[in-house]
Amino acid sequence: MPNLCSGLGKGQSIYNPGVKRRPFLGTIPLMAAAVTAVFLCAAATASADHVRELIEKDLWKEALAQARTLVAETPAPAASAALGEALYRAGLIDDAGEVLAPIAASDGAPARALAQLGLVRVAQGKDGEAVALMDRAVAAAPRDPWVVYRASGAARSRADAIALLTTYLETASGDDPDRIEGARGTIRLYTALGERKVWVPVVSPERLEVPLTPLAGTGGGYFIEATLARKKKIRLLLDTGSTGLFVVERAVKKGGLTPLSIETVFAGGGTGRTQSSRGLLSKFSIGGLEFSDALVTTTKDEFDPQGRIHGVLGLNVFSGYRVTLDLAKGRMILEPCGDDPAGAPYWDVAGQMLVGASDASGPEGLFLFDTGASRSMIARSFVDRISGATVEGAAGVRTYGGNVSGASVVRGVRLRFLDVESADGPVHTSDLTQRSRLGGVEVSGYLGMDLLDGMTIVVDTRARKVAVAAAPKRD
Repeated sequence: MPNLCSGLGKGQSIYNPGVKRRPFLGTIPLMAAAVTAVFLCAAATASADHVRELIEKDLWKEALAQARTLVAETPAPAASAALGEALYRAGLIDDAGEVLAPIAASDGAPARALAQLGLVRVAQGKDGEAVALMDRAVAAAPRDPWVVYRASGAARSRADAIALLTTYLETASGDDPDRIEGARGTIRLYTALGERKVWVPVVSPERLEVPLTPLAGTGGGYFIEATLARKKKIRLLLDTGSTGLFVVERAVKKGGLTPLSIETVFAGGGTGRTQSSRGLLSKFSIGGLEFSDALVTTTKDEFDPQGRIHGVLGLNVFSGYRVTLDLAKGRMILEPCGDDPAGAPYWDVAGQMLVGASDASGPEGLFLFDTGASRSMIARSFVDRISGATVEGAAGVRTYGGNVSGASVVRGVRLRFLDVESADGPVHTSDLTQRSRLGGVEVSGYLGMDLLDGMTIVVDTRARKVAVAAAPKRD
């Protein structure tokens, strides 16, 4: 049950001091060279603007192709900055970082290049670098709505974030209405919170093991039990695709809930926009792990019509631990992170845990790692890249906010992540454009429990790596 909330992971220098200076050729050649450079820079800027227009229209494939051509024909910083933005939107996050890093290393780097590299560093878990980059970007372009909106997510304080988002709203006339509504919701939440800390650790054991209980009748999914104030207990689906804690309001009303603000949750079911409330739980504990002031999103809609669960919980609450989900034995283990963990990297974009995966026939993409989905889902745009894939009848897919509009069944797909490959069974497809647009990177689908059930999943939250292995066979 993935969600996006309004409160929302190299190169050579152009200058070579070892090259000898050319002899003085007079003022006319020098002026001609200078004029040529100005025209080249202007042309690159104009074409870079067109690349960005394509990105805003969700035409990321066309944007990436044009940006690559632009850099090949006009290797200027403006062209490379646009290429970095196009690579990021295409889901090639590390590639974007390699293109943008040399630009950011120079004095007077373009503000958008700095901000885009800041987003790359956030996705990679390099928060300190991201903050410094965003500070430079805002200093260079304090009234640029694109820059200040993105910098708000790496602000040094909530007050700074509010100021940046206020500037964004003042200057962003005509921007994406979902983005504008998201900014307003974040301002409301941050105003209510002030600088109050959330998810404050009360008890943090070095190692903890808690039961994972299969959610009967779903074909996948496991829940854990959490305890709130007044000994109130709730059952939460452990959902690596979730951006936080989401609970039905009735289950926490008498569990120490303090309401804070109203916001819109995007990219769920129904219309893709669900009105929700934010609040703080005075106590939240799982086994021996306990927090105060746990930030929660509540809704009046039931997560499960049969009442088997009251909400969902993402892995971000376990930040700092190595999290092992032993699905075969029904247990979750929290322990210290390792020095050199195995597995594939994952990126955190707008709270989403994204990994690189593929279809067995070859096409690759960025996928949400989603233990909350009983069946994998792929974007409509990814279906078109798979030879032999066929879209069949409508599928009933329910997530936060209701049923997913336009979901269908797809056959002829075999998803692969690391050494794990899905069986030759159907998966779901729907339009994931809204999620990709708001998150800023192309999401090709979700890896669900049809691929992951019965596996041992190890997530190192410090190194940003995830490993998946089948349970050992018994003799």
